Amino acid sequence: MIVYLHPIALNGQVWSAVARPGALTPDFPGSGPISMAALADHVAGLLDGPADLVGMSLGSMVAQQVAVRRPELVRSLVLACGGMRTDPAVSRQRAENTRRDGMAGTLDETLRRWFTAEALVDPDHPGVGYARRTLLADDPAVVADYWAAMAEHDVTDELGAVTAPTTCLGATADASVPVAAMKAVADRIPLAWFREIPGPHIAVLEEPAAFADAVAEHLRRVDALLGVGEGSRGA
Repeated sequence: MIVYLHPIALNGQVWSAVARPGALTPDFPGSGPISMAALADHVAGLLDGPADLVGMSLGSMVAQQVAVRRPELVRSLVLACGGMRTDPAVSRQRAENTRRDGMAGTLDETLRRWFTAEALVDPDHPGVGYARRTLLADDPAVVADYWAAMAEHDVTDELGAVTAPTTCLGATADASVPVAAMKAVADRIPLAWFREIPGPHIAVLEEPAAFADAVAEHLRRVDALLGVGEGSRGA
């Protein structure tokens, strides 16, 4: 089973251009207590056995949380644009800004962090259009809770115990999580590969072909390492 985990304030539709047949693209909860532990439990509850977890931004962080809390449920990991820890002050400030200014008030700043300038000036860019519509439809109180939860994320000391084969992806134009931060994650995990891909923070919406190729390469490597065929994943 392949499970794709989405960035903050987006949803499973972010994977529409890259999800492999049969994969799960769940939405994170839109209500209830939000914490990194709760999100890891939410994902674990979707799994009936070891899965390949593919996460971007918040999704990468949640995948890491699952790997350190429930390693028996993780066959492999693809971690994109979401590091081993956040800056708590930055995350809490974004939570405060979202509560105060709402989604419309934080929209432009968010899009500038997520996309390249070239994409933002294209009035027909599908990725930007999807992100803008989704952000404006979000409940700011819920998104603020997610930012506050992200302030908790720090698995620096636990990653060395992760045994799942892992590919860490750093996007070359990522203004939020630099390539070096994803290389640092790869350096912490014993069986990890590092790869740079083109694109900004939400690279899957600007460079879907490159992202899909990186995931496909990862799955080939994992299958070869484990000595199994692609069909064994069930997706």
